Amino acid sequence: MLIRAHHIFCIQGFIGKGYSEEFIENMENIIERLNICDLLIEVTNAPDCICTACPRLKIIDAQSTNDKISLIGCEVETKVKMLDRKVADSLGIDFGKHYLYSEILKKLKYIDEEKFDNICSECQWYSLGYCKKRIIGI
Repeated sequence: MLIRAHHIFCIQGFIGKGYSEEFIENMENIIERLNICDLLIEVTNAPDCICTACPRLKIIDAQSTNDKISLIGCEVETKVKMLDRKVADSLGIDFGKHYLYSEILKKLKYIDEEKFDNICSECQWYSLGYCKKRIIGI
């Protein structure tokens, strides 16, 4: 299963709220699959299976030497890539590599409040506190 690095945190804090009903249903299905069996996760910094139902996922047209290229990305892709990098660095995981979901969960134990705040404080969901409570227990 292809998962954006920052979605590792989002999955932990998810409580059934999100951008749309389609997004919520997709997230619930992904989390259910992760909880049923110890899936192999490929960590990425690009749109993943969670992004497919997000209304912020856009096709961005770009011009390159007279050829039109369609790129897929989030409306705030630069910001999201920075979140992916911060999460990957904090967990000691690499983009393009595969990890058992249980291995990733074990790495979350090393995230303290300072690290969490440094990574997530600019997230639109941060102020709700769900992720922080689930990841570090505060």
